[in-house]
Amino acid sequence: MTNTYTEQLEGLRQRYAEMIVDGLDMNDLITLAVDSIVENLKGYEMDDIKEEVIDCYNVQTWFDLNP
Repeated sequence: MTNTYTEQLEGLRQRYAEMIVDGLDMNDLITLAVDSIVENLKGYEMDDIKEEVIDCYNVQTWFDLNP
């Protein structure tokens, strides 16, 4: 069975991403993770972030993050 172009492209993306990550140190990985999360949160409003923080952590964490 031959891979379709889409499958080949997905595999290439995966291998390339893994190569990039393998070359990063811990500080770079942390920066990449934080930047990615911030980018994902760009569409969130205050209430969306509040709901997620409370759901994933608790109300006290919300107050700690948003004094």
